[in-house]
Formats: sequence, structure tokens, C-alpha cells
Amino acid sequence: MTITQDKLITRVGDLQVLPTVARKAIDVLNNANCAIDDLSDIIEKDQTIAARILKISNSALYGLRQEVTSLQHAMMVLGFKTIRSLVLTATTRSLYKKFGITEKMMWDHSVAVAIAAKLISRDLGSDVEEVAFVGGLMHDLGKVILNNETPDEFAQVMMNIYNDNSDSITAEKEVYGFDHTEIGAGVVQKWKFAPILIEVIGKHHLHTCSLDEIDDSFQAKTIACVNLADSICRFLGLGFRTPDESVALNDLLSTQYLGISSDKIETLLVEVKETFMSEKSAFE
Repeated sequence: MTITQDKLITRVGDLQVLPTVARKAIDVLNNANCAIDDLSDIIEKDQTIAARILKISNSALYGLRQEVTSLQHAMMVLGFKTIRSLVLTATTRSLYKKFGITEKMMWDHSVAVAIAAKLISRDLGSDVEEVAFVGGLMHDLGKVILNNETPDEFAQVMMNIYNDNSDSITAEKEVYGFDHTEIGAGVVQKWKFAPILIEVIGKHHLHTCSLDEIDDSFQAKTIACVNLADSICRFLGLGFRTPDESVALNDLLSTQYLGISSDKIETLLVEVKETFMSEKSAFE
């Protein structure tokens, strides 16, 4: 292994890695005096990002009664918090330096987890819903970085997962000495993302913490939603070679913390798969 955890986070944590439009848009959105015109002027400079935001705005995920035809219209209808989520969503795709079969599976999984997290969190309030959605999309950012920056080592990790039926955290620690949650959380902290997103990316596997130990219920609920969403997508095989029906969804700490019944899990399995299949093209 030729690179340490700190060196990798420092290298990728350079804000230049993020598209210029994303950096400027996030700065504007963090300004309490931000105006819609300021934001639309920035986003319209990158037509790819602008087009993605409009596509996702018009997807069934947001259930709008009328088609959104302009960025200004999207911002008026959806509000700043949702637009911040969509800016991050639209730019996450550009962090993939290449796009072969591995990257396609990782992207499909990320989109599926974002959709699942949004569906799981519907009754928990709009704040949890938006952060769970973005947290779901970015939960495996560390894997994207490991794949981009150390492709040979990451290929070994993937081989160990499939050959030894190992989980990603164990396989990564064997090869690197650290795992994707540490890298992802470290990088978005450098990018000055919201603390809640750093926590979700760092703790979504619940391998370093217990939900009951998290004092902030907003944070705990959001992490639980992403953990359950990730597990549902693994069970369904969304972003994997095959489904993994050995995942005991009803026994998960996140399922129990959120108080989700076995009947609700069955409903979610159908809904997540159907929504992913019908809406994934909006994220391309």
C-alpha cells in the first residue's frame, strides 16, 4: 500500500476536485441572504448540472403536479434545502473519474440507496428526508475515491469480497488498514459539507457506534434511514451482481430503532425496486 489515509484525504480533499459550479452553488446556498437569481445564474453556467437538476425535480420522487421547466421554477416550487440536495446530487456523478462496470454498479447502488432512504424517511419530516436522500447518494463516496485513486488495491478488495464472501469494511481494512467510511467522511469534512452529512457517511454501517448512543435524534434517524436503505438495496441486489437474501432486514438495529414492522419492510422492498427501476434514468 503506497498511500496513507491522511495523504489520501488531503489529496482528494482539495476543493478543486469538486466542479466549479458545485463549489460556488454550495457557497451561495450557505449564505443566509442568498437569492434565487444568484443561484440560478451559477447553475445555468453548467448545462449538464442544470439538466440533471430539472430531470430529478420532475421525477416521481418529488411528486410535483406540474412539470418544472426552468431552474427558477424548480427553486420556487422545491425550496432552497431541496435545491441544495439536488446540486450535490447532480455533481456527485462527476466525481467518478472513469465509468466501467464497477463504477456503474457503484453508481446504481448509490442511486438506489438514495431513493430507498427517501422512501424510508417520508414520515420523519422534510429535513430528515432531504439529508437521508443526499446521505444515501453519497454514503459510499469513500469507495469511489479508493477506486479512483488506488484502482489496483480496490480491485483486490472487490476480489476478496466476492471470493471470500467478505463484507466491504473487513476487506478494505485487510488491504488498506482503513475503510471507505473513514475516507468519505474525511473528504467531505475537508469540503466543508454539513456536519450531519459527515456523520452519515462515517457511520452508515453502524460499525463504530450504536444508534442509542447518538444524542441527536435527527442525526440518529438519518443514519438509521441510510443504514436500512443500504441493507434493503443489498438484499435486492441493486448495484450488486446478485441479491443477498441472507440480510436479516427485520433484525437490523436501524429497523428496530425506526420502529418499522415486517409488513412495512415487505412494502418497502417492492416500492424501492419499482421506484429505482422507473426513476434511475433521471440521475444519469
